[in-house]
Amino acid sequence: MTPEKKKNKRPGLRFAWLALIPLSILIRLLFSLSPSFVESVYSQGIYPFIMGPVSRLTGIIPLSLWELAIIALVILIPVFIIRLIVRCIKNRSLYPFVPFLANIAVAVSILWFLNTALWELNYERKPLSELAELDVKPSGVNELYDLCQWLIDNTNRLREQVETDENGIMKVSGGFDSVRSRAQIGFDIAAREYPFLQGRYGKPKKVLFSRIMSHTNIIGLYSPWTGEANIDVDIPDMEIPSTVMHEMAHQRGFAPEDEANYIAWVACMSHPDADFRYSGSVMALQYAMNALYSVSPDKYYDLAKTYSLGYYNDLKNLQEYWKQFQGTAKKVANKMNDTYLKLNGEPDGVQSYGRMVDLLLAERRKMLAVSNRANH
Repeated sequence: MTPEKKKNKRPGLRFAWLALIPLSILIRLLFSLSPSFVESVYSQGIYPFIMGPVSRLTGIIPLSLWELAIIALVILIPVFIIRLIVRCIKNRSLYPFVPFLANIAVAVSILWFLNTALWELNYERKPLSELAELDVKPSGVNELYDLCQWLIDNTNRLREQVETDENGIMKVSGGFDSVRSRAQIGFDIAAREYPFLQGRYGKPKKVLFSRIMSHTNIIGLYSPWTGEANIDVDIPDMEIPSTVMHEMAHQRGFAPEDEANYIAWVACMSHPDADFRYSGSVMALQYAMNALYSVSPDKYYDLAKTYSLGYYNDLKNLQEYWKQFQGTAKKVANKMNDTYLKLNGEPDGVQSYGRMVDLLLAERRKMLAVSNRANH
């Protein structure tokens, strides 16, 4: 084949790569017809078989490959664009942009397909409530109130067991490195009750540009192409253990945010160390109290008065931290995240984080039922 014929065939090859996008959509649609098949064959079969080794392999490298790729793109894309502009000026033609845009389209198609094959099919698995045998159903205000009261009691008690800094704010001795080295323990223990949480994946990684990440208000991110759990380590220590557990839940193939939050709470509360249990309890309490505020502000304020001084100080410190990051970057990132969640079957978008409360209520009902049977 002559070079000219090869050159003429390239547009056709590029066009063929674009077929990966509709193929991805079709595969996702077909898988959505059978959650049981997805659960047994993909989520508990193909996915951990592929991503377990990938995650452990990328975990050997201490730096986040996802973050390095983002940095490379931020540097290289402007360089390529400038070079193309120079070529266009020299040739007095916009044609040099055509292959550049075609290559971008091919790259997007390939990444879209990989994202579907390596991650998004997990959105079609059985709901966590079914796997964990939790009876999720509508709840009244009083039941939500009791849940919040129970979580406050746990949080206040656990707050007395954690370390504090010179300002009386909760701290983790050893910081993020200590958290990442101990996190697996919580999942190992939780897997005794919930076997679907077992598995070994690469340890969570800190984001070098965590301060910039905080501007987006996204404190953790799972990379489906590398199996990495990326953590914003600039945030207050109180949030780090629960954030780590949340991203580790994603590593195990639990895609919906509300389910990852609930699993993070289970793994934190299963952990023998108080800093993990406190962080998990705080996370659950914040979601539950936000839900209570939306239906009964008076009951919310009544319960807020029962916060211990230690937890109140931690909460105030957390609020002051996030006041710094309420600009345009947050709005853009929030909109992008909201759109992504809706495209992946979470109609509530970012609000789906609040549906974790339904799982907490179901868990609380289950615990009370077991306790009542034991007493009788």
